[in-house]
Amino acid sequence: MNMTTTGGRGLLVTLCLPFSMYAVADTPAPGVPPGVDTSRWECEYCVFEEGFSGEVEAGAGYVSDDSYKFGEYNGLNEEGAFAIGNATARYRDKNANYLDLKLRNLGLDTRSADIAGGRQGKYRLFLDYRELAHYVSDTGQTPYRGNSTLQLPSGWVTAGSTAGMTDLNASLQSADLKTKRKRLGVGVSFIPASKWETAVSFRHEVRDGEKGTAGSFFFNSAQLVEPVDYVTDEVEASVAYTTGKWQSKLAYYGSFFNNKHQSLTWQNAYNPIGPGADAGQLALPPDNQFHQVLLSSGYQVSQRTRVSGDIALGRMDQNEDLLAATINPNLATALPETSAHAKVDTLTANLKVDSTVTDKLRLNASYRYNDRDNKTPSEVWNWVTTDSFASPARTNLPYSFTDITGKLGADYRLTRVAKLSGGYDYQKKERTNQEVNQTTEDTFWGRLSVRIRENVDLAIKIAHADRSTSDYNPVPDTEPPQNPLMRKFNMADRTRNTGSVHAAFTPHERVSIGVGVELSKDDYSNSVLGLTQSNEADFNADASLLLTETTSMHMFASWQQIKSEQVGSQTFSTPDWTGKNNDTFSSVGIGVKHQLIKDKLDVGADYVLSRSTGKVNVETGAPNGDFPNLETDLNSVKLYADYRLKENLTLHAAYWYEHYNSKDWMLDGVNPDTIPNVIAFGQDSPDYDVHAVMMSLRYRF
Repeated sequence: MNMTTTGGRGLLVTLCLPFSMYAVADTPAPGVPPGVDTSRWECEYCVFEEGFSGEVEAGAGYVSDDSYKFGEYNGLNEEGAFAIGNATARYRDKNANYLDLKLRNLGLDTRSADIAGGRQGKYRLFLDYRELAHYVSDTGQTPYRGNSTLQLPSGWVTAGSTAGMTDLNASLQSADLKTKRKRLGVGVSFIPASKWETAVSFRHEVRDGEKGTAGSFFFNSAQLVEPVDYVTDEVEASVAYTTGKWQSKLAYYGSFFNNKHQSLTWQNAYNPIGPGADAGQLALPPDNQFHQVLLSSGYQVSQRTRVSGDIALGRMDQNEDLLAATINPNLATALPETSAHAKVDTLTANLKVDSTVTDKLRLNASYRYNDRDNKTPSEVWNWVTTDSFASPARTNLPYSFTDITGKLGADYRLTRVAKLSGGYDYQKKERTNQEVNQTTEDTFWGRLSVRIRENVDLAIKIAHADRSTSDYNPVPDTEPPQNPLMRKFNMADRTRNTGSVHAAFTPHERVSIGVGVELSKDDYSNSVLGLTQSNEADFNADASLLLTETTSMHMFASWQQIKSEQVGSQTFSTPDWTGKNNDTFSSVGIGVKHQLIKDKLDVGADYVLSRSTGKVNVETGAPNGDFPNLETDLNSVKLYADYRLKENLTLHAAYWYEHYNSKDWMLDGVNPDTIPNVIAFGQDSPDYDVHAVMMSLRYRF
């Protein structure tokens, strides 16, 4: 029904356009008898918007409690009032000039603004601004003060373990972890001549805040607050050429990253394990840049066949001055180079062909080549372990890879209600300076789509993949050495089988139901040590119901389970322990919308319940128990109402309650002094009950 309606309207619009052209030209349209006056003929569906229109929303809200987890990405992390400010505006005129404005969340740390305008078919200018906040944790504590140079309180007494640090608990202060991005973009595109279009844009992003890291002195360590003060500039420029059958585009992209802090230095809170090991230093992300040139094209060979492709050449550079091997004055070590002279060339190419061979058969093929050539020179470096003592020299290994992917696919219309699809995917990866030089994977898949009845659609898909590898040889220059029986899961022989069933059912014109099941099994049968198997099962269902002309409802449910098993060795020999993971995720939700007073008052409610459990078991042959379960529970209720005061003025009210509880044995009960050789943040697992109320006026014009 929808396709017919849409197609019909499109046909009416298409038909009315030539009538308008002939009317303007004062020439009878084809098929209209001579002498008939068509000057006043109009198409009721040909509505052309002119002038200003839009909506403005203003109001206030209140959050009941502080919670970084509740406000992790939405900016509602602090107790108290906040402003609500949103707006959209549009302008159009008969000369094809236009202006679009969109303002969102002006009273929060997630605010954004987008302005775009120009003249259709001639030019376009845009300006956009984004603030992206990420609140991680506000429950951590640390004895360290400072920014990129972390100091302990004066008079600090070092010790061999946290239990002996008499000033630790008394010197703790808050360690809030959060970052904020501010991104400003501006650009222009214009059509200088027929078939040509050019565009230039620039984006400037500042990211600041604090994130968690750690520093160590051999077997003693401390969680530290790392400053984030990044600036990234991006430039894009392109020129495009388009004809009836041919489209091409040449583009340049450049990214320039700057970190205002070169290193993080911190005092040693423990008794030094070597002379001069009173402080440590970590290098922070260095300044770098990336340049890429892209050429893409597409050609319509015939009405049934199209060919498209692109090729991109890139260069990554990083030439920042290297830090000294150590800040320990007793371990002065010369570096072979003042810079890593890091240089990586990238080459990506894609080719795709689509062809409708017959009315029943459609074929497609694609090829992708992705090459990363790391030209960073290898050097032998004198190694210092955690600013404490000299270690044997090591060689840096520039990793490179080539990834080749090919795909063949076909769709065949068996009958009016059934379609069969199938294909073959091939992937080959070549690597340097890694345990496996080459892996190849072959995947065969098939899918059957059937409309069983007028109101039932069913799709079944199965796939089988085999990945094989070349000889597995630990890299000699890797320190410490790798057990030769160990297989990294991304470079190990693997068999993967997957299957899925999806059904859509419309038992009544007011009811629609969807159900899906997906299963997968990975088998690493040739891995003596490492990941040996992994299974995943997914179930999801959703339904929408139009109960009455004024009441609608929607529901959903999902369940996912991921199981895996790995084998290890404590003695750098044959297997002597097994680890099993079992992660389960489930969620259900229901929503109702009701028109309480016709054309006056709409109310609604949404409820979501979500739970997850993570089980970790390690079997060593000795009596030992499972790790405590990892658990999360989320209950979320949203109520809202819209009351139309006037035709263009609406009062909006909303209430949001959310309860979140989690258990994480890696955090719970781990205070700054709990672990003898680790000064921890002492963070708590997220746990909150938050109420939020909002009220605003929405005015349309």
